[in-house]
Amino acid sequence: MVGQWSGKEARALREAKRMSIREFAAHLGVHERLVSKWEAGGDRVHPRPVNQAALDTCLARSDDVERGRFAALTADAPVSGPGGHTAVRGSYSNDAELLALIDSGAVRGEGSAAISERDLIMAAAHEASDHAGRAEATNIGASTLEQLDADVTRIANDYVHTPPMPMMVEMLRVRRRVYRLLEGHQRPSDTSHLYLLAGSLSGLLANASTDLGYLDAAGEQIRAAWAYGEICGHNGLRAWARGMHALIEYWSERPHRALALAQSGQQYADSATAAVRLHNIEARIWSKIGSAADTERCIRAAAAASEGPATDSLHDEVGGVFGFAEAKASYYAGATYIHLGLAEPALAATERTIELYRSGPARQRSYGAEALARVDSAAAHLINGSLDGAAEALSPVLELAEDKRIAQLEERLTGVRRRICAPTYRGVAQARSLDEQIEEFCGSTPTRSLPPGAG
Repeated sequence: MVGQWSGKEARALREAKRMSIREFAAHLGVHERLVSKWEAGGDRVHPRPVNQAALDTCLARSDDVERGRFAALTADAPVSGPGGHTAVRGSYSNDAELLALIDSGAVRGEGSAAISERDLIMAAAHEASDHAGRAEATNIGASTLEQLDADVTRIANDYVHTPPMPMMVEMLRVRRRVYRLLEGHQRPSDTSHLYLLAGSLSGLLANASTDLGYLDAAGEQIRAAWAYGEICGHNGLRAWARGMHALIEYWSERPHRALALAQSGQQYADSATAAVRLHNIEARIWSKIGSAADTERCIRAAAAASEGPATDSLHDEVGGVFGFAEAKASYYAGATYIHLGLAEPALAATERTIELYRSGPARQRSYGAEALARVDSAAAHLINGSLDGAAEALSPVLELAEDKRIAQLEERLTGVRRRICAPTYRGVAQARSLDEQIEEFCGSTPTRSLPPGAG
């Protein structure tokens, strides 16, 4: 409080807060013409008591730097010294006021003689010490980061054999914790680590949103994952996000946009796994477009990339959804050959996929990829004219629990139904029966958001 405010002091407070007349008037809750009147009157004008109280409150709520500026502009205001230099009149009571005088430009030329050398040196030292103390403070410890890393690894690996919804709840819970930590203060390296975690969890949520049939939401999640990868500069996350985004565009019937994303991801593929995955995604897209030559080129590129020794922390160490094991590669190959109408290589790839999942560790058995491989196997059998083979391949799929019936299954089964309805099988009782079973399966599938033919 300054006691009795004058227009001159009101102007000093406004300038100390570095506000325009309009901003200062809004801050006080008065009309800007009134503030202009105060300032024009200077020492001769004194605001009414209610406005005196508002000015007192405004000064009381100012920070140390603003108070220091106010002191420099009023009782301790700078005056012109010899040669037009500025000198400091009066005293400063603390480091903040001294530093505010320096900020305001009140200490220039000969004006510096009004400041104690020791006060200046100690104020500078105290400022450095205080700032370093704040910089050292952190809201996160090593054990917290270790737990979050463990959470992401667990979720990424559990997701392949667990229904989407309960896993999505867990993904969201952990990401919200990461977001809360990012609102606080931590070392730059820990902040980067948190952004990697946020990006990984956003990628997992994109994958889950896709499996549940919400492609628009998946697109938002994967764009967030990409943004976090850019912030923390993690090439593994960038490469994986580009591949996932390419798949979302592929399922959304935008294959050329999908191609551009898959191809751009290669510049971030520092590991063999990342490169193989992106080449396989690109091959799958080219096969949908119908270019056998480009598909074959990408398949060869994937084979060559698989020989590379490099690994990265996301694809190879976290793994799970982020990995691209042999079984997943075989599943992609089967889908690619189905697009090209090549039954024999499709059958070989899908059978390889099913066998790898059946004989591998239970925790790595992706029920979604295995089921989709079985649907592709059924399609290959139908291309070969084998209804028996198609029915056998589909039998485990049609028995899947409802919470494991991911959106891509219905879309892929729709393609099988189109093959069953071809003239070749018209009037065949077994074909009609299989078609009815697929129809019943699709009718009870809770997520049906993908457009027909999106796979």
